[in-house]
Amino acid sequence: MAGKKICKTRGVKMLRLLSFNIHGGRSLEGERDLTHVHALMQDHNIDIGVFQEMETRKSRGKSTDDVVQLAGPERPFHFIGASITDSHGWYGNLIVSRYPMTRCHVHNLETNRFLEPRNAIDALVETPLGKIRVIGTHLSLVARERWTEGKNLLRLMDDIEARPVNPVFLMGDINEWRPTSNLIRHLNKLMKKVPCGATFPSFRPILRLDRVWHDSQFKVSVRVLRDRSIRRLSDHLPLVIEAGL
Repeated sequence: MAGKKICKTRGVKMLRLLSFNIHGGRSLEGERDLTHVHALMQDHNIDIGVFQEMETRKSRGKSTDDVVQLAGPERPFHFIGASITDSHGWYGNLIVSRYPMTRCHVHNLETNRFLEPRNAIDALVETPLGKIRVIGTHLSLVARERWTEGKNLLRLMDDIEARPVNPVFLMGDINEWRPTSNLIRHLNKLMKKVPCGATFPSFRPILRLDRVWHDSQFKVSVRVLRDRSIRRLSDHLPLVIEAGL
């Protein structure tokens, strides 16, 4: 895959994205306060937040208003990818953005009805640096399911754009710690991997479950946020992705 080069707009040199499995918004102590996640995005000047395990179901003590609390007024554009729903909310993937999302798709990756449903959210975002395609996902804990989900995702991505038209950023909780797995090797052949540090468990990270790939002419780097105050927010550590020309 080969991304389309984007022209730089005056005054904007860098985009910052966040990929974060927020564990239903629960801290390691079991507390839930999404204002801390919002503050994290503010502190790191995040333009686009890509979240896994967003929980809004009332039956779990949550609310659909939590999306607004997490995003804040600074990121008024929201795209929900519910993998589980009930009459009072949903659970799944979420993108929040400073910039409009002009094309949004939820890709159903489910391969086994007895396991947790899996999907990916695919948004075309109109940024000051041009259009970028942001895809966030949370794959299965079972290796054979991850491999099938990954192949399904690539096929569904191509169904939207048969040939790469807009630069692609793929990220999320891949749940794959083996660098030589079939899935990781396959994705590394098709896109540019971005080196990511260990993110799980957050209190003592040893596994690289959260990963990033892209298909663009951007210079892309990733930082794992490891501050003590951030480690308690979830069982995963967040990734900050910086992309510029």
